[in-house]
Amino acid sequence: MSGKRSTTTSLSLRPANKCGRMTLNPALITDIQQIMVDKIKSDPVLQQSIADIVKSNNNSVGDSAESTVALLNPVIETISDKLSEIESKIDGLERYNRTWCLRFHGFDEEQHENIVNKITNFTNTHLGLNLFLRPIIVRYFSRPTRQQILHSTYLLKQKNSKIFVVEDLTKRTLALFHAARNSVSDAEKKSIVTRNGHVYQKQSDKSLRKITMADIAPKQNKTIHQIIPTSDEFISTSQQDISVLNNTK
Repeated sequence: MSGKRSTTTSLSLRPANKCGRMTLNPALITDIQQIMVDKIKSDPVLQQSIADIVKSNNNSVGDSAESTVALLNPVIETISDKLSEIESKIDGLERYNRTWCLRFHGFDEEQHENIVNKITNFTNTHLGLNLFLRPIIVRYFSRPTRQQILHSTYLLKQKNSKIFVVEDLTKRTLALFHAARNSVSDAEKKSIVTRNGHVYQKQSDKSLRKITMADIAPKQNKTIHQIIPTSDEFISTSQQDISVLNNTK
């Protein structure tokens, strides 16, 4: 929900800069620099090309710049691949961290509230509240307990409760979920589901086929980075986003 706060019972936020973006670990910058050095050292053709550019420099900045750009393209591609690999690993770590978490929506916000007691009482008695306000993120110490609660949420639908529980997805996975739904017909949208932080499509034999960004990007004629929102573009999951996730269970 835009402009609404999220409450969490566990401090698991990663360091971010003043703009709210994740910062690149200085050690990774060193790794990238080393990749460039190793690439040049291990490629005699690249070394000779650099030497030729230096020797043939006729003081034409434009010509030298074009040659340098063409020369560095393979290095840039290598760095780009490495960054994509790092981004994927970061998303995997964040996804794993969130597999202990569930988001509870619909609880009225109170002063001096005891979140632990509120959630415990709800999960034990299935009490329903009226308002849809900010989500509450609950991190369980036991993943089986988390799964047991998630598998029991169909009871809330039977009671027409306005409170619902969904997985706490990473920004990247949420973007993939919506991209996957947008890539299929209206009749197939409910076949797109999430399980343990991953996106799947239900098959006719009730099996699940895992979906990745590589599956979606070609269908939308976009690159993966065009599908995934940046930190500035991504706003807290809206009520509509959460409702869609809830209806796929």
